[in-house]
Amino acid sequence: ILLVSAAVPALAQTAGEMFHACQILQRGMRIKGDAAFLPPGAEAQQCWGFMSAVQEYSVLSDQAGNRLLGACPAPDTKTTQIVDVFVKYAKAHSDTLDMPAAVAAYSAMADAFPCP
Repeated sequence: ILLVSAAVPALAQTAGEMFHACQILQRGMRIKGDAAFLPPGAEAQQCWGFMSAVQEYSVLSDQAGNRLLGACPAPDTKTTQIVDVFVKYAKAHSDTLDMPAAVAAYSAMADAFPCP
């Protein structure tokens, strides 16, 4: 069984699936001060984890200081803002919902946080 499951290719989550998960997160999340309290459930947690990773990768730069992924969020940008940016982008660009979530997320970041 292990060999069969290992042979199945991993499929990237679509932007539409992540959009749905992030909407669940937004509906149930509570903010108190600097703390975000996530609602129960795998979908909300999946969105939070994914957007946290997007946030971490968005600051990667080459040796010249150029951001590798074309987005330049401020150092104090919160994960909740990244979630909001993605959800707004997905609503406005329904043509991207069949793309991999990472492609849509970085397009959203580049639009919301353009580099100088």
